Amino acid sequence: MENRAAVTKPVWRNNIVWAVIAGIAGMDALWAWSVGIRIAPGLTTPLVFAGLVLMNRVYVTIRPNPRIAALAGATAQLLAFTSVASVLIYLTVGSDFPLIDRYLSAADAAVGFDWLGLFNWVQDHPGVNSVLVFSYDSSIAQIGVLLIVLNVLGMLERTAEFVWLFILTLLIVIPISWLFPAESAWVHYGVTHRVYAYHLADFSALRSGQMSEIALARMNGLITFPSFHTALGLILIYATRGIRFLFPISLAFNVLMIASTLPAGGHYLVDLIGGTAVVPLAVVIFGWGQRPSARGRLASGVVLSAARD
Repeated sequence: MENRAAVTKPVWRNNIVWAVIAGIAGMDALWAWSVGIRIAPGLTTPLVFAGLVLMNRVYVTIRPNPRIAALAGATAQLLAFTSVASVLIYLTVGSDFPLIDRYLSAADAAVGFDWLGLFNWVQDHPGVNSVLVFSYDSSIAQIGVLLIVLNVLGMLERTAEFVWLFILTLLIVIPISWLFPAESAWVHYGVTHRVYAYHLADFSALRSGQMSEIALARMNGLITFPSFHTALGLILIYATRGIRFLFPISLAFNVLMIASTLPAGGHYLVDLIGGTAVVPLAVVIFGWGQRPSARGRLASGVVLSAARD
């Protein structure tokens, strides 16, 4: 059973996850200090994180239960990593690298894709638009359902794999989006008045140097190229492989979510291509990291274990 395998697995992967999170948090603090931006963590995120950590420790040491410990630990890791990575994304947007929207649009045109035509068609069909918007906004709920289902099935090793692929994918996407920033197809095609362009205020404030505070409770997705939504959709599909009742549902739903990134997320077609290309690289890196020779080089001090050694 996968749950038994997860219990006997060494804790080196958890060590690295927390080392990565700590490293990015330190980078955030130094970068924000250097540019005069305050990071406001608020209360909700730290309290939820502390509760998850406490739950993990209770079910690791006091009332041993590998499944509950793994669920709490994985959720804590995803919450912590998403928080520090989101701050890093905000800081990268404030850099002065030139926007590449016109190149992304040209790439779409080169393959014969009419973004504006698709957008107009979707807007003219409110039912289709509502379904796509719902799909686009479903990623957090999907992650929650996936973690619970994997836990119920005792697939704790698959849970750890999902956490790692989530982290690796975003670590690949962030530097690319930093060096090649884009505002969004909504802006390029002049249709922001027809959508809820939730991210543009923060994007513009960061680009102009007018943002003085990054509040964890009010952060938005700012990455356009490559599309992390696309990458996440593929990871969610990959994580359900071999689960007969869940894989078809995940496949259908996430194909729809990936398609929704075009009109509902303001992404170019080439953003989706870029997001698709990132996932196999993350899978290869994760696979390499499983080799015993790699473990010895990567392991570091333990902060939190999702399951007992």
